[in-house]
Parts: sequence; C-alpha cells; structure tokens
Amino acid sequence: TGKNSQFSLAYGNFTQAPKTDYLKFFDEFTSEEASHYILNYQYTKNRQILQMEAYYKNYRNLVTFDGEHPGADSHFSNSGNGVAKGLDVFWRDSTTLKNMEYWISYSYIDTKRKYQNFPSLATPGFVADHKASIVTKYWIGDWRSQIGFAHNFNSGRPFNNPNQSEFMNGKTKAYHNLSFNWAYLLSPQKILYFSVSNILGTQNIFSYEYASKPNSGGQFDRKAITPTAHRFFFVGFFWTISDNKESNQLENL
Repeated sequence: TGKNSQFSLAYGNFTQAPKTDYLKFFDEFTSEEASHYILNYQYTKNRQILQMEAYYKNYRNLVTFDGEHPGADSHFSNSGNGVAKGLDVFWRDSTTLKNMEYWISYSYIDTKRKYQNFPSLATPGFVADHKASIVTKYWIGDWRSQIGFAHNFNSGRPFNNPNQSEFMNGKTKAYHNLSFNWAYLLSPQKILYFSVSNILGTQNIFSYEYASKPNSGGQFDRKAITPTAHRFFFVGFFWTISDNKESNQLENL
C-alpha cells in the first residue's frame, strides 16, 4: 500500500491427531481440523511499528467424550466444533520520546467450542476475551541505567460453577501484573539486571476448583487456583563476548 506499509491475506487448513490421552482408550478417531482466515496490516517507519491482524477460525471434528474425565468407559466421538474470531493490535515506538521506547499490545477474542465433555457451545476456561499490555524502557545516561515498567491485563476467564444450572457461567476477576526492571551497565558488555513482578501484590486468581460432592448444605465447596507465588524477584548478570567489545543485551532486557 506504500513505501512503509503492506496488507497480507492468509488462509490455511490444518489437521491434528487427537491427544494420546484419548487414543489410549479409543482408536477410531478422525483427525481434528481447523480452517484459518487472517488479514494483516503492517506499517513500519523510523523505528515505529504498527501491526493489526483480524482472524476467523473454524474448528471441526473435535474430540468429545462423556463423563468428568476420559476413560475406558467413556463414549468418544468427533462431533465437536467451534469458532474463534478476534483482533490483535501492536504498536511500538522508539522515536517520539527521547531515550524512551515503549510498546502497546491489545488482543480481543470471541470464541466458543463444543468439545471434550462440554454439553453445549461455550468459551473454554483458558480464554480471556481481552488482553492488553504496556511496556516501557527508559535510558538514564547519568546512571548508566535502563529502567522499565510493564503492566499486563487480562479480563476474567470463564469457569463452570456446579452450584448454578448454567454451564461455564462464572468468571474470575480481571488479572493485573505491574512489574519493574533495572539494567545497570557495568561496562559496555557487562550488565547487572534486577526485576520484580507484581509489585502491587495483586491477588490474582486463574480459576476455581470445586469439590466432587456437595456439602451438608447441598453446595459444592471450592478453592481458588492462584499463582505459586504472587511476586517474583530476579537478579542476573549478563556478559556479552564479541569481537567489537561493544555489543550487549540491553535491547533484549
């Protein structure tokens, strides 16, 4: 579309064998299939990048089974199906603000599947409708340091609450993670690096696990599935060895 931009259109039809978790109980499956339609736009100029991608995916012959878990007594078939449509946007700018680089990404997905033991079309529990992130890196010459912040956001993920009649009707709270990093240039090829995730200590919840049987009140008790730790610290030393004695990993940190 011009010196700095282009459109591209892609189509693909993909097949995949069912997982071994199913094949060990049933060997008369056909391959699962998916058709992808993708429209992409890219603009690049003066260390600035804009990428936008819209897609539609159609799933066929997905594996289904009855019962809570697949087993020797499960009834298997390839009757599952589903669709996914969405939009991804990415913007990276290393020019506008002096000594600062930042990028912003956003993803939207609308998907429903009837597969595994789903009784009807529903959004799987690993899908968040909205995802966004903002990453910044700023160079402070007097400190010989690069400092950075990143914030990741996901909207709530669906989960099935057996205490209610509608399937996959629950939703977790939104996920937030604000992290910080500091890279100190000891010499042109040696970097001391420190980072900490989730500096605000947000108590994120990925999903819920419910008891297999109801309690005395007829309700299924649950516990939250959370990260193994709410905050991680990292300290590293990076030493780049090259002929020019100047190369380092600062761009990748």
